[in-house]
Amino acid sequence: MPFYSFGSPRKISAASYIYYAQGCLHPDRVMQEHDFVYMLNGQWEIFQGREAFFMENDDVLILHAGQHHFGVRDCLPGTQTIYFHIGAGHKDTFQCGKETPSEGALLPPLIHCGGRPRVKLLFQELVSIWHEPAPRRNRKLDTLFELLLLELEECCGQEAHFHDEVLLRSVSLLAQNPQKFFTAGELSDLLGICARTLNRRFQLQYGKTFYQYQMEEKMHMVQQFLLDYPEAKLQTVAVNFGFYDEFHLNKAFRKYTGMPPGQYRKANITNFPGL
Repeated sequence: MPFYSFGSPRKISAASYIYYAQGCLHPDRVMQEHDFVYMLNGQWEIFQGREAFFMENDDVLILHAGQHHFGVRDCLPGTQTIYFHIGAGHKDTFQCGKETPSEGALLPPLIHCGGRPRVKLLFQELVSIWHEPAPRRNRKLDTLFELLLLELEECCGQEAHFHDEVLLRSVSLLAQNPQKFFTAGELSDLLGICARTLNRRFQLQYGKTFYQYQMEEKMHMVQQFLLDYPEAKLQTVAVNFGFYDEFHLNKAFRKYTGMPPGQYRKANITNFPGL
């Protein structure tokens, strides 16, 4: 399986969106760069060596440097892709041996990314930054490319977590609104599903209900806030994280950690004034 190393300075020579109004045959070529292609809309059969890969919406195809790739028939009219050509790292290889290098990603040529919206966002960001005359542009691109490799690896890894777009949006909404307690009904209305479905998905992914997940995440945030702001009053902490009052915070925190928040702060901060 092809291997793409981390930590290699790379150069992107081309990056853009392409719309094929009437269809198009993929070029017959051998490149000295990797060609990463994201299918926004359409269908396309592309060969790499003797193997054919059929791309559909939200698929990623990686055409490895030094490999012969070509098409035998036009893509579907109206096909639209995002692509970039990026230099090969010094440890990249098309055929990885028995000893897999640790600092990199093993990726098959064709990856289905329909449940991973971040993959498309990273392609879009790579193209956007490549077109900007920004300082440290290459550094930004190297970082984004490694993030993309990690996302792609999780898409196809046997030990990857199950990814559900509804759960990704749920977790994102919770993180963006630490001052609010959502009920399962409120959040499910925002997501366009029923509360029962929301709870079932949290149970399948995390082994707990939506409410339990939300409370644990709030407790993690409260613990960190207590340590970062040792002089903050507990009433302020309660308001910041959506609790009715200090009593409500105290009760929930004690249940989760076994001690009240004030005691937790004293036990974990040595330079707190007056301690």
